[in-house]
Amino acid sequence: MQNKLNWSLGALLGTALAVVPCAVLAEGRPSLVNTRIATPFGSNGHSSTVDGRIFIGNIREDAATTTTTWIARVFRPEAVTYDASGKPSFSTAFSAGKRVDVHNGENALAFCFPNPAQPYALSSGVAVYQPFLFDSQMYNGPNRFRRRTVDVRVSQPFTTQAEVASFSTGALETLTTVTGAGIFGIEPTMTSDGRLLIFQGGPANNGGIDHMMYAYNPTPCAATGWSNPRPLSMMFNDANPGVKRYPLAWKRLKAATGEDFGDTTSGALVRGAYAWVDHEGRNLLYIAVTYTDGARREAVSLVGADTNWTTYHIDGAINTDRMDLAHLFYSGPMWNFEQERLPSQNFPSGQSNEAHYLPVTKTHDVLALFGSNTADYNEVDLGELMDPFQLLFLPMNELVTRAGAYDLTRTPDLSGRFFTGTLQGAASISAGNAVTRSAPTDSLWQPHGKGKALLVPGGSALAVNLTDASGTVPGVGAFVRGLSVELAVRPDADIQQGCTTGNPYRYLMQKQGGLDLIYEASHQVQFSLVVNGQRVRLGVSPALPVGQWSHLAYTWDGVTGVFNEYLNGVPTNRVLPVAPGTARLGTGPLFIGAGANLDAQRCPVNGEGSFRGAIDEVRLFTHARSNRSICMTAHGANCREEAIQHAPSAGQFAMSAQSPTCTGTQALNSQGCLSAMHRVCAQRGAGDAMASTTNTWGTIMQLVSNRPPISLSGVPVASTATDLTVACAPIQHQSVAVTFEELARIHAGCTDERRVTGTDCTAAAHRFCNSQGWTTGQVFEVTSRPWVGCFNSGLQTNVERSQLGPVSSLGDYTAAGSRLEVSQWCRARGYGAGVVQEIPSATAAHVHCFQPAVTASWKYAP
Repeated sequence: MQNKLNWSLGALLGTALAVVPCAVLAEGRPSLVNTRIATPFGSNGHSSTVDGRIFIGNIREDAATTTTTWIARVFRPEAVTYDASGKPSFSTAFSAGKRVDVHNGENALAFCFPNPAQPYALSSGVAVYQPFLFDSQMYNGPNRFRRRTVDVRVSQPFTTQAEVASFSTGALETLTTVTGAGIFGIEPTMTSDGRLLIFQGGPANNGGIDHMMYAYNPTPCAATGWSNPRPLSMMFNDANPGVKRYPLAWKRLKAATGEDFGDTTSGALVRGAYAWVDHEGRNLLYIAVTYTDGARREAVSLVGADTNWTTYHIDGAINTDRMDLAHLFYSGPMWNFEQERLPSQNFPSGQSNEAHYLPVTKTHDVLALFGSNTADYNEVDLGELMDPFQLLFLPMNELVTRAGAYDLTRTPDLSGRFFTGTLQGAASISAGNAVTRSAPTDSLWQPHGKGKALLVPGGSALAVNLTDASGTVPGVGAFVRGLSVELAVRPDADIQQGCTTGNPYRYLMQKQGGLDLIYEASHQVQFSLVVNGQRVRLGVSPALPVGQWSHLAYTWDGVTGVFNEYLNGVPTNRVLPVAPGTARLGTGPLFIGAGANLDAQRCPVNGEGSFRGAIDEVRLFTHARSNRSICMTAHGANCREEAIQHAPSAGQFAMSAQSPTCTGTQALNSQGCLSAMHRVCAQRGAGDAMASTTNTWGTIMQLVSNRPPISLSGVPVASTATDLTVACAPIQHQSVAVTFEELARIHAGCTDERRVTGTDCTAAAHRFCNSQGWTTGQVFEVTSRPWVGCFNSGLQTNVERSQLGPVSSLGDYTAAGSRLEVSQWCRARGYGAGVVQEIPSATAAHVHCFQPAVTASWKYAP
């Protein structure tokens, strides 16, 4: 089976692609998470519309006349260009704009659209935007929130010549709460539905600031009826069901060390400034640390559902240097300019983003953020925070404390386990972005770390104390049958200078009794892992260049015993030992940059010395990662084609090895099993199907285009105590990311991931796919948003629930038993599997039966 996958992809990419015109093949897209890009848009406070095409910012304040000048400019994605490395330029992407003077205005503002699905109207070729603008009073009294109407008209919209034809504002109205009180604070930001207002204020709502606050209104953009303001961390215990709709409110907010933020007005609250909330209220971007002027203008941070409700001090370009310049206002267009977005999803409907797109970084969930005070563009990858198999994720940047201050002695653990790293000896976190590149051209395609890095000059390390009182943490107290280790390393150019005697090897990483990673005197690296109580050594890797970054990764599949070694995202293809069994690191200290003895010798004659150089992005996972996953996290590595051709090992194809919660029949209706079925189909199922596909050209296009790769949603067919039989959707399909906001417009009940396995979201996916010309739709994955697979079924018919089987007859089509019954009903009629798409009546289901690309059985547990 694995050989079949290798043969299919190797043949397609090595032979069939030889006849594909070069223009058809997608150009590579670099990672921009390390790259701050200048833009011509500069102002103080600003806001951007829900479609991302209008920016309004403050460019002048006159206290003597209480006048603020706002400028409205058009963002023109059609004018974005890209250099040879894929880096975008915004030199002509912003129009000159129009100005208007307002009085008693404030430097920060927020758009609010009563109908965000239609942010503008077209009139005689002009795009007319008429939202509300919320701001707060800047002069003559406490900062009090108001709203006013705005009329912005754009000539030649959606072209490279788009320009603001006129810009005017209406009368002010003061915001009031349900008790008639004012709302006091600065720097407002709002969700796209116009109901959640977040701002900088104080718990007493008396004009104090320095805290993240919120208010809610069931009526979008209203002037009256707002809830009494509360601290952001109290969204968790807000009983209002309207507030609980927002993912920000689902769990208690935590600091980077795992400490809870307070859920009372006198607790340890989130201190911050210059907030921006994303469109659906999932995450909040804010500034966490005080700058040299005493205001919070450093450490751009994120907190919410996609950070596991833990504050994330962003490691990357947006925080290039610890105290480089004041960071104030950012906003983003969300997914509106994604290259993969279907034209029907765009503003305007039908316009393609294929040639002009943001973000550039080609991973699943990247925020595109424009700064006004900084006049820059940055990309932030959320996807790397979400992996459920992460045991340890050390970004090697500064830790920001719960009180909102830098702690330069520690670095956070982003895995959610809070194994915070502590610096030992002379180790330090670089003050600036540690990414160095030797060539100015195409440097985005040179392997590198990300953001800040751990600097170890010898005799120093980062220590991580692995604790597990319960003995249940996978990979620490509990044994696992898979493990992966990734990191970026940059040896000092003179690391071995003068070291001519003995065996001066050095530790890059050591966990006594668990694993070690040794930097040999030959500049090669050797990984060792304790399997079944015995240390298994892999031998030495290819030599690493000194003074340059390299990305190293090792995976171990305990089911088959297969090890893999990757350098810059590409398999080294060395012959490695085979060691099936179990492993765990055990509790106690894990050292990075040295061994436990912190040997300070310049030349460690007897070995066990300390590394000299930089180490970054250290990540451990409790399963064997695929080459594709490793390639995606190897910054700067051009490894896509090799990753596509490299077959995962057999042990990866257990359901719980794809998603840890998919452990048995009872979980078939879970988000975890949806994901696991998709992943086995996307990897192994795709290979099996392609070996006999009659649509080779379409298959090639799925693999090499910038559309999402083969996704193949999976449907359960049969289940036992140990095995699940999965039918993979047809090769001919379309996979696309949508938002819950979009799906809820199609079917009101599909509001968020808590309902993604229910009939509301199934109906929404069905209707979405119908609108694209397909018969059938299935949500197959949820990251920061749902992903829908569309395909064609051979039979679509209403079926009385009693005919489907005893579980379905009870009317719960989401139950695991019902899903299996539907597939069996379709199989009895000559098809391979089936899904319920709609509920047309109280006693019937609308069933779609299809012929799968492949049907195969997988173990639940490896």
